[in-house]
Amino acid sequence: MVDFRERIRINGQPIPEEYVIRFVEQERGFFEPLHPSFFELTTAMAFRYFADEKVDVAVIEVGLGGRLDCTNIIRPDVCIITNISFDHTQFLGDTLAKIAGEKAGIIKSGIPVVIGETTPETKSVFLEKTQATGAPIYFAEENDREDYPGIEYELKGLYQQKNARTVLTALPLLKEAGYRLDGQAVRSGFARVAELTGL
Repeated sequence: MVDFRERIRINGQPIPEEYVIRFVEQERGFFEPLHPSFFELTTAMAFRYFADEKVDVAVIEVGLGGRLDCTNIIRPDVCIITNISFDHTQFLGDTLAKIAGEKAGIIKSGIPVVIGETTPETKSVFLEKTQATGAPIYFAEENDREDYPGIEYELKGLYQQKNARTVLTALPLLKEAGYRLDGQAVRSGFARVAELTGL
């Protein structure tokens, strides 16, 4: 990342600098007494920008964990948890099960959740959370559907293949939620990931 504005994009285009300046100037009086974190302020700016621009779909990435993350206030159409590793252990816990428990905090009642990767230690945490909330759960590792045969992945590496499988597991759930997902558009998106996302 070279520019702060790359964190908030619509159709690959970063949020305009003028919008960032105007948002900070207009909202300073509200935010300063609250002492928000950098991520909280950035999230609020993203939510406002997406609302002002009337986006059809927003992909919101959790900043840290999930359960207590400021992005957790929205009600999504689908939740995705890519993988669980020993990151931010001082905040999320010192075992994979504890970290999975924090990340499972984004799981909401009735909202489908896709899990990209699991271990026996983490899978049981996700199953317990979805049983408690009534959220349908889908494990990308177990997905053998071929909704989009012939997909070519632009990004290489095993973890990118796992990420792609996770996305392919989520797409039918978005279709069920009412999104039109043309097969050619999906293929084009996979072929142009770097261009579309800035990766």
